[in-house]
Order: sequence, then C-alpha cells, then structure tokens
Amino acid sequence: MTVPDKKAPGAITWMRVLLTISSFLTLVNGIIGFGPDAGTTYHWIGAGLLVAGLATGWMVIRLRRPARSTSVLLLTVMAFVVVVRVLQYVAFDSVAILAALVLPAVVALQLRKTNVREWLNLGQSEWDTVVREKRAGYSGFQRFVAGLGAVGLTSAVLLVVLGGGVAYASWPCSFPPVAVGGLSQSQVGDAPIDTPPSGYVPATDGVKLAYFAYVPAKPIATLVFYHGSGAHSTAGYLDLGKQLAAKYAVATYLVDIRGHGSSGGQPGDAPSEQQVWQDTKTVVDFVKDRYPHLPEYVGGHSAGAGVVLNSVSLINSTVAGYAFLAPDFGLHSDTEQQAGAANFATVCERAFVAEAVTEGIVDAHANALGFAYTKDQISSAHLVNRYTVTMAVAQNPANSADVLAGLDKPLGVWIGSQDEVFNPAKELAYAAKAHQVKPTLGTIPGRTHLGVLSNGADSLGPWIGTQVQAKS
Repeated sequence: MTVPDKKAPGAITWMRVLLTISSFLTLVNGIIGFGPDAGTTYHWIGAGLLVAGLATGWMVIRLRRPARSTSVLLLTVMAFVVVVRVLQYVAFDSVAILAALVLPAVVALQLRKTNVREWLNLGQSEWDTVVREKRAGYSGFQRFVAGLGAVGLTSAVLLVVLGGGVAYASWPCSFPPVAVGGLSQSQVGDAPIDTPPSGYVPATDGVKLAYFAYVPAKPIATLVFYHGSGAHSTAGYLDLGKQLAAKYAVATYLVDIRGHGSSGGQPGDAPSEQQVWQDTKTVVDFVKDRYPHLPEYVGGHSAGAGVVLNSVSLINSTVAGYAFLAPDFGLHSDTEQQAGAANFATVCERAFVAEAVTEGIVDAHANALGFAYTKDQISSAHLVNRYTVTMAVAQNPANSADVLAGLDKPLGVWIGSQDEVFNPAKELAYAAKAHQVKPTLGTIPGRTHLGVLSNGADSLGPWIGTQVQAKS
C-alpha cells in the first residue's frame, strides 16, 4: 500500500483533541443533568449525554491506532451526540447548546479528507513506521510534547480548569461586618421572644414546623402568615396574630419557616426549594383540616410573601385569598428602594451563578445571602443572618409577575409609607399586575418595613371580613 500524506497523523491528533474536549464537555453536562435542581426531563437528557460523552472518549482511544471500522464508528458516535444535543436544545431552548455541535461537526468534516481516510486504513506496521519517521525530525521540545501527547495535555488542562472553577465557586463568600442594624425596630412590639409555640406540624421529611395560633371563640376565617427574612414569629409578629383574632375574629396561624425560630431544620438552609414550598402546602392543609368550613387565607410579610408566591401552584386550590404586608416580589421586580436600607441584604452573586449553572451540585447549601442584623440582634432575638442559595431562592419569587397575573383569588397588599426596603409606589404598582382580580392596595401612613406589623391587623382584618361577607 502506498503510504498516504504524512501530515495525516497531525490531522488525526487534532481530531482526537477536539473529541477530548467534546467528551469532557458532554460528560460534565451529563453529570449536571443529575443535579438536585434538574427536572425529570434533564435527567433523561443527562443520561443520554453521559452515554454520548463516554462513547466520544472511547473514540479518542480508538483513533490512536488504524482500523477500517473507525470512520463508520466515529460518524455514528458524532451523529448520536448531535441527536442528544438537539433534544437538549428543544427541551431548554438555549443557543449555547447549539454551540456544542461545532466540535462533532468539525470532526465529521475531517473524515471527508482523503488523506485521513487513507491513514485510518493503514496496516499497523505502516502506521508505526510513518509515526517514527515523522517524529525523527522533531526538536527536543517537540519530542517532549509528543511524549506527553496532545490529548494528555488537553485532558490535564481541562481538569485543571474544572478543578479551579469548582474551587473558586466553592470558596466561602465574605460579608461586610454589621455595626448598625439595617432595619428600624422602633415601631416593633415588645412581645416575649421566648414565647413557646402552640404546636408543631410535621413536614413531609419529618422536620417539625412550629406555629403560633391565635384563635377566637367564633372565627370567621383562618389566616396562615409567614415572617420575613431571617426572622421568626416571635420576632415582632405575635401582636399581629393577637389583634387579628381579638378584633376581627380571624384565626391566625403564624408559622416559623424551617431553619428559623422554633422550627426544626438547619438555620438558614433547606434540603431544596421545593421542600420549603411543600412545607407551605403542609401547613395550609393542616389548618384547612382543622377548620374545613372556614375560608382560609394565606399571607406573609416581606420575604414571607415571597415564600407564599412561590407556593401558589401548590396551595391555590385550597385557599380563599392572599394578604401581604410589604411583600418581596423578587429581585426582578425593581421595587427596592435606592437608598436607606436598600442594602439590608448582601448578595454573593458568585454562589448563585455556580448553583444555577450546576443545577444545585455546587454551592446549593453555601451561605450566599447576608442580612444586616447586628450581633446583639442575632443573639437576643435569635435571628438568622445568613441564607444559603437554596433558602434564598425558596423565598425569592423569580416570576412573581406571572404568578400575580394568573391569580384567580382575592389579593390584598399593604406597605408602610416609610418603608426602608421597598418603594411603596413601585410595590403597589407591581401588585396591580394581578389582572384576573382587582387587588386591594393600600399604604399604612408613617410605618416602616417592620412597623407595618404593629398596624397591619387593621388592614388585614377588615379586608378579610369584607371578603367573607362577599362570599356569604
């Protein structure tokens, strides 16, 4: 047989390097497909990506020696990679996925070259002879590189990049020291911080969720209400429950989110965002079972409203309406103040990006959100000043505009005119996005972000009473 173009080994080495990169990216993508935040669809696609990545890696090995079947096998593997990537694109509609098709396409085009096909059809002895002759003219550096192998060097670089990226993403976030609390507490009631809960509701994973119940003799409705970021029910919320029960006959259940106050769980963390939302459903169902004939309302203050908004799809069929005080509509709502306590929360964006990119494999339970609570506030009021990515995402509504637009139940929103965290005008304008219902919107004069808790009952109570009368 005539020995083909001696440049062909270089072309084949180039193909092996491209396949190595493709195999690496495909395997990493496949592993991410099994991350805790990945859905069932991604699990199936992830399995396909793992198979495609392993098959591509196997072709890197096959191309080291000639074999007549290599071309057919390589084209088959590349076709499989393309099919899986196209399915991934259809499922997630990301242009970046299509970019991953460039590598298999380039490799397939290399197989169209006559010298490459002839080289793969060589006998083993001819292969070894040509390789030795080619390397005979190498310089010392070229021999060193050839000894390590282009594929070996590429693999080493990829592993270093991966390891460095994971190390950087996993490096603990730092937060500025807090000398002065970010929120004014001058308008907060003085209820005992060590008040024991009325009882516990077992979550689906066994964690005990504490609640504080204020039930009048003849309740007209029930209300499940959630506290704000880092707080708990006894940190300023008990008076709200007492007033709603005593003045407006609303049986109020103040709930400590897992990892807060008297509830169980790791402080500031959760197994998953879905578990936090499932907890909401668990408590809502618990109260409904106790009072099956009473209309049940669900609400929250600040980030507590965010938890409720994220849980709407699970609880909407059960509840009669929603009531929020100074609600957190999410980072994309553009409702935050531009001064004052707008920096109450410090975000470590790197951790959120890493968690999102890896579907929760990296940084899901790393502290990524810090609150401006002083050491004294943390110790005396038992506040949580750090949230992991998981807990932060669970409380931050990513698509609150869509949720509000889709609400088919009554909605009431009130905010203090002196709120330091959210802009009252922007808040109420955003709440008006509830297009299927006409929401009740109001400003509580002179009240701060926490101050609305002292007067909130006088807004929530009459509104709930009006809703009950309208249904009767």
